[in-house]
Amino acid sequence: MPATRCGAGSRSLYIPLYDHLHDHIGTPMLQAIRTRAGSIIVKVLFGLLIISFGFWGIYTRSDYFQGHSPETVIATVGDDNIRADDLQRVLQPTLERLRAQLGGAIDQQQIKQFGVVDNLLAQLIDRDLLDQEAARLRLEASDEVIRSAIYDNPAFRGPDGRFDRGLFNQVLIMNRLTEDQLIARLHRDLPRADLLQAITTGVTLPRPIVETLYRYRGEKRLADIVGFPVAGVKDVGQPSDADLAKFYEAHPDLFRAPEYRAFTVGSLAPEEVVRPGDIPENKVREEYEQRKDEFETPEQRDVQQILSPSEEKAKEAAAALDAGKDWKEVATTIAKQDPESIDLGMMKRQDLPQQLAEVVFELPLNRPTDPIKTPLGWHILRVVKIEPAATQSFEQAKPQIQAELAQQEGIDKLEKLGNKVDDALAGGMPLADAAAKFGLKLATVAAADSNGADPDGKPVALAAGKEEMLKTAFSTEQGDTSRVAQTQDGAIFALHVDKVTPPQVRPLAEVRDKAVAAWQAEHKRETVTKQAEELAAAVKPDVPLAKVAADKKLSVTPSPPLSRDAQNAAPAPAALVSKLFAAKKGDVVTATDASGAYVAQLKEVQVPENPSDDVVSGLTQQLAGEARSDVAGAFTEALKRRYPVDIKRDALDRMF
Repeated sequence: MPATRCGAGSRSLYIPLYDHLHDHIGTPMLQAIRTRAGSIIVKVLFGLLIISFGFWGIYTRSDYFQGHSPETVIATVGDDNIRADDLQRVLQPTLERLRAQLGGAIDQQQIKQFGVVDNLLAQLIDRDLLDQEAARLRLEASDEVIRSAIYDNPAFRGPDGRFDRGLFNQVLIMNRLTEDQLIARLHRDLPRADLLQAITTGVTLPRPIVETLYRYRGEKRLADIVGFPVAGVKDVGQPSDADLAKFYEAHPDLFRAPEYRAFTVGSLAPEEVVRPGDIPENKVREEYEQRKDEFETPEQRDVQQILSPSEEKAKEAAAALDAGKDWKEVATTIAKQDPESIDLGMMKRQDLPQQLAEVVFELPLNRPTDPIKTPLGWHILRVVKIEPAATQSFEQAKPQIQAELAQQEGIDKLEKLGNKVDDALAGGMPLADAAAKFGLKLATVAAADSNGADPDGKPVALAAGKEEMLKTAFSTEQGDTSRVAQTQDGAIFALHVDKVTPPQVRPLAEVRDKAVAAWQAEHKRETVTKQAEELAAAVKPDVPLAKVAADKKLSVTPSPPLSRDAQNAAPAPAALVSKLFAAKKGDVVTATDASGAYVAQLKEVQVPENPSDDVVSGLTQQLAGEARSDVAGAFTEALKRRYPVDIKRDALDRMF
């Protein structure tokens, strides 16, 4: 029998489509106030699902894309294999999120350098270890437990706090999950969570340790600092040929060219197989009729609000509006409202809580409502613009539908064509012949590094799916042809690696200007380092740094209170802060970074008083969470003795 979560397993897990627990999908007004956006549900609930269940990168590929050959195994955990596909599923959404945060300025190779690949693989290994141990202990989640987990999840609750089937379906769609997939994942995830909870429950820290850590973390240090910026060093001159050659030989990594690969790629994109004009009009019209709801735009209203904390303030604001005072002036001076939360923007009926929507969508233009009470406070609303409901005609929607149908039909055709190309290549057909037979477009790249730059640093020209092509090129041996692969946009490609140029140090003649600049930069750093050391040596017990610096006509900067994490520590670099926290009062320390050298004398140590009970309680919870994480880590580390882990580093480096 299962060791935990027993329950009736025969009852259907499906939540009937007619089981709507309320009639609309509401969005918390607070989110409307803060974001002023109409797509609040998508943003909020997508985040809730990530928090509740973790992010699941789901993507589908046809059989020839699976690559379940021994070469794709990147780690073994006991008798289980972790394949490149498993890592790619979690890596791709990570890349997308980081690109969104950093404006696209990051690629998969940089992700690897930052340690993200190794961290994600470690998570997959830990998950597998826990799954195997849960299976050994016969831990299971019954159907009733799964059903409760879904119904009780805040991500699936409407404004009334009850399960909302429409909301549930929306979240699944946003995460590209079916209900069956979610249920299957919960059947795997909940026993793992039970196991971790059993291991970590009760882990806490005693108050004396919490108070000691509070004082340690809260300690501040103040110092006098003298900086010697590299930018302030005058010209250090030009190196002699002998000095430059010596510097070049001592720093080969500064002048090392990356590995370059020359390859030929044959590719075909969906839009090259099926064009929008190829879709018969009757099929487009049929699609339009089936999806007509998508082309209906409900009435939208541009809404402004005054949100008051009390009925008294709301009535005062209403009276001021009746007296003809400006809306925004009343909101900011009487209601003390953040100006950013006055304009809610264009809102659909479902974007507002039902109580407010019923009023707003009956309002005439520019007429304020009476104060309305909600859990967020007292609202006065007005409508400044109305966009009536509208439905796109067939002719208006036709280009979009044609493009979508053409894209999907092109992808479907390419999946079938890809199988044929893959079979031909596996049978020994040269890539050029396969391209000619199946209509692939050939392109040749003379030399590209893993980031897609040529030897001059310029980006190489590649079709859509450049990142996937580069990854394939750098995981294929010289003289070999890859299997057919698919890009995120549905294009297919295969490539032949013509030549591999290993990393090598460029000749001095080729990098002379760079070598001279690097030599000069190093000499400037040496100059400021020497100046800092000489100043530090002149400080005596009876002659503080401030006096010595003044005598030398150097500027002394008193630091703000510095914390151990070195955040907001200007003008002190992290290396200097670290040394100051290892010093005693009156000690002098020096540090150097890329911008210059620094001398500091520790003047004062500020230790916080004993924390209050509330602070201790909060910190205890935080530290207990960290301790539970440590315990869980120790547990998975111990499981490796029962289920040995072997990371296939060569395969990992080749595939990623």
